[in-house]
Amino acid sequence: MTAWGALTDFFKQYTRFIGTSSRSAFNWMAWFWSIIYWIVALLIVCVAGLGVFFGKRGATATDTTPLLGTIILVVVASLVLSIIIIIPNLALYARRLHDMGYSGWWQVTPTIVTVVAILSVRLLGVNEVVLTVIQVIISLGFNLWLSFSQSKPNNKYS
Repeated sequence: MTAWGALTDFFKQYTRFIGTSSRSAFNWMAWFWSIIYWIVALLIVCVAGLGVFFGKRGATATDTTPLLGTIILVVVASLVLSIIIIIPNLALYARRLHDMGYSGWWQVTPTIVTVVAILSVRLLGVNEVVLTVIQVIISLGFNLWLSFSQSKPNNKYS
């Protein structure tokens, strides 16, 4: 499947939680949205960094209102994008899991593992950075599993 075909399929089947989705269709969309989110995050960091760099003259800070406005705009744009694609993403993940022969409910597993890890780390009093690293590793591991696992033809979801 081509990238354009995967994108059109992604939005055409945005509420379809039944059936299957090929590995290539999943890969095109999952990694496309991941790259978009990394670009948005990088944009936020760059805007914040430039604001800090240009926002100070000597020991006094200048007006930070434009910087905060820009950061808020980028965060709101990211939030709107997330809201737009959350249902299609859930449907895509369910169809990909069906293609592998698993129930679509398996996509809840990374959330449960993340919550258990966060509670465990909180009880141990570990740094916030460790929590972020744990979340990224769990999410990345799940996406890699979906990206590289073989399809199981003729399963009960086909």
